Amino acid sequence: IIEKHQRRFQSDGLKCSESTEKEDALTSVIFHCNLPGPLNTELEFNCREPSCGALEAKEKAVKLTVEDYAVDPNFFDEGYALAGATGFKVWTGSRLMIETLAWPQNEDCEGLKEIQRRISSGARLIELGSGVGVVGTYLSAIGSQVLLTDLSTLVENAIEPNLVRNEKIMASTSTISSSDEYSCPWWIAPDGIRLGKGWANCTPLDWTVPLDEQLTKDQSSSIDFIIASDVVFLASMMNSLLHTVDTIFNASASNNPSFILSFQRRDAKDGEGSAAFTTVDGVIAAVELRGWSLGCLAWRPVTVRKETEGEVTDELSEVFVFEIKP
Repeated sequence: IIEKHQRRFQSDGLKCSESTEKEDALTSVIFHCNLPGPLNTELEFNCREPSCGALEAKEKAVKLTVEDYAVDPNFFDEGYALAGATGFKVWTGSRLMIETLAWPQNEDCEGLKEIQRRISSGARLIELGSGVGVVGTYLSAIGSQVLLTDLSTLVENAIEPNLVRNEKIMASTSTISSSDEYSCPWWIAPDGIRLGKGWANCTPLDWTVPLDEQLTKDQSSSIDFIIASDVVFLASMMNSLLHTVDTIFNASASNNPSFILSFQRRDAKDGEGSAAFTTVDGVIAAVELRGWSLGCLAWRPVTVRKETEGEVTDELSEVFVFEIKP
C-alpha cells in the first residue's frame, strides 16, 4: 500500500510561517500559508497554540512562554474533550494534504492528477474535523465548494472567525472578473462565503450523533470528496469517524465519493500494538473490515517539533495521505 515512489518532497512554492497576535492581553498564534499563483496571496488562521509538524526547518515558528498559555475557555463546553482541544492548532497532516491536493508535481500518478483537477474545478467537499479550518479554507480558495465541520465549540470559536478573516483577505486581492459565477452553490446556501475561486460554509458535526440530525439532505447527498486531516490519533475515534464516512458514502452514492485522509504515525512504546493510539496497521485494518479499498497518494518523513508549556522537543515520524473508497 505504501511504496517508495509515493514519497512526496516539499513543494518549492508553498511557504508557511507563524506570528503572534495579542487581543485583551491574550496571545494567539497566527498560522500563515500562501496560495498557488502569481499573487502569492497569504491565508491566515488564528490558533491557540503553535503548530505541530506543519513548518519546515527554515520557516518562522513561534515559541510561547508559560505566561502566554491561558486557561482553555471552552474546557467545560458540552462534548468538549481532548479531541476538541487539539483542534485549535495546526498539525502535520494538514500541510501534506494541502501539498498533495493543491500543489501538483510531475511525478503524481494519474489518479491523483484527476483528484487535483476536480478539486480546483468546483468539486463539492465535506471536511470532517476541520480544526481551525486550514485545509478546507485552502481548497475552497483554489476552486472547491467546501463544507467545513467540527464540534460546535470549534465552529464558533475557530472555523467561522477564520473564514471571515480570510474572506476579507481574499476580497482585497481578488482577480475574479464580473463574468464569474457569484451565486452561492445551492447545497451550502444561503450563508456560503466566497473565497477566491471557490466557496465555503461551516456547520457543527459530532460523529457520535446521527448525521441526518445535523446535516440537511442536500448537504449529505452532494459530496464528491470527504477530507480529514489528523483526526484519528486516538484509537477510540476510528469507529465513529468511519461510521460518519459510511453514512456520507451511502447518501452521496450517485457521486461515487472517496475519502481522503491524512494520518501521522505517532510514537508509542508498544508501537503498532498500541491500544490507545491509532496506528497505520489499525487504519488499514479498520478500512478493510468494512470492505473498502485503501491506497496511498503520498507520504513523507517528518520531524515533528512539539512545544508543551514552553518546552520544545523534536521527534521523527511519517505522515501519509490515503484515498479510501467504498
